[in-house]
Amino acid sequence: MEVNILNSDKKMLELEIVGLDHSVSQLLAESLTADKDVEFAAYKLDQIVGARPSVIVKTKKGDPLDLVVEKLEQIKDKTADFRKQFKDANK
Repeated sequence: MEVNILNSDKKMLELEIVGLDHSVSQLLAESLTADKDVEFAAYKLDQIVGARPSVIVKTKKGDPLDLVVEKLEQIKDKTADFRKQFKDANK
């Protein structure tokens, strides 16, 4: 997996995720949208074969890069918890 920053400024960030389908992009965009400091967040996947998903976030306040890192950590924690519960349920 590779992440490319396509656009970045004080309140906006657009990043491209290489090597993954749209699932992670959608999850990240949904997590960002739920944050009170986010004005807009979405992901897109062009209808071209081999297209790379991208995520766009625009913040009301705060650094969008920091917010993306924070949301990725939250997603990591939630998936780790789900993984543990799933393993425990299948013992």
